[in-house]
Amino acid sequence: MDDFEGLLCTHWGHWSELEMRRLPRLALQAGQVRLRVRHAGVGFALSLFVAGKYQRKPPLPFTPGTEVAGEILEVAPDVGHLAPGQRVMAALDWGGYAEEAVATAATVYPLPDGVELAHAAALPITSGTVWTALSWRARLKPGQTLLVHGAGGALGSAAVQIGRLMGARVVATASTALKRDAAVSLGAEQALPADGRTLPEVFKKAYPEGADVVFDPVGGDLFDASLRCAGQGARLLTIGYASGRIPQIPANILLLKNLSVMGFNYGQYIGWGLRDERERYAPRVRDAMETMLVAVARGAMRPPAIQRYPFANWREAVDATMSRRAIGKVILDL
Repeated sequence: MDDFEGLLCTHWGHWSELEMRRLPRLALQAGQVRLRVRHAGVGFALSLFVAGKYQRKPPLPFTPGTEVAGEILEVAPDVGHLAPGQRVMAALDWGGYAEEAVATAATVYPLPDGVELAHAAALPITSGTVWTALSWRARLKPGQTLLVHGAGGALGSAAVQIGRLMGARVVATASTALKRDAAVSLGAEQALPADGRTLPEVFKKAYPEGADVVFDPVGGDLFDASLRCAGQGARLLTIGYASGRIPQIPANILLLKNLSVMGFNYGQYIGWGLRDERERYAPRVRDAMETMLVAVARGAMRPPAIQRYPFANWREAVDATMSRRAIGKVILDL
């Protein structure tokens, strides 16, 4: 097709100001792949992206959307490891909320049989962030205790599943009983209310040695509570600040408990850093993606928890994400 349907951001503003348009097909450049998008993931970063407040600013106008799954339509002549017709998932710079998208071949990953396209749209960035954070940075080991905040959301639910796959004892926190039940169904040993005031006492009563690793995409009061929940030599992964407050760290607590607080920016590995280094990290990321995909395909890890919406209902889908009503990853079906 010469043109196709997609969402367009014409100016910096609120996500509700996006417009559904017919978009022209772009010429394929060296190192690129054209995709037929079947499913696209929705995340919190969308609101920052279209407001011009994200660390990267695409040139206006642009189509948002960074996490997709579908089939390859076309590859540039210099791309040898991918071919038209392959089922793939991809991490994009932008462009995912459209029937077609262009991606760099370095961040396109073939799907094995047994991985559904809808679930795959939650894997390349959301689950990729969790997998690499827990394995590369926190070095989570079997038998260790992993405390996961925001377990009802996309990152948190993925952390519950992946932590369990890695052999950890997973303890979750979530804001509602429904989300806590969902976390237990995904593999958490226990799910506790996301109350920063009461969490340390409740957690330490059940787990006197404290957490070995904390996965925190929430920040705010829960990060403060995590410092008290942490055991000796624990690693605290600060992933995001859905609470709206970036926490401050009393250095004396780090000293007393031998704690390590670790930032983790997955974007550094897929070309979103201050310099585009996706080619440098591509083999390492590809290995991680293949390991994760095989785990899903073989049933060792359950597919990501997702909540699906037709593309025509994109406003409802984004609102479900921004209001934190959704459990798991919100997926647009194109």
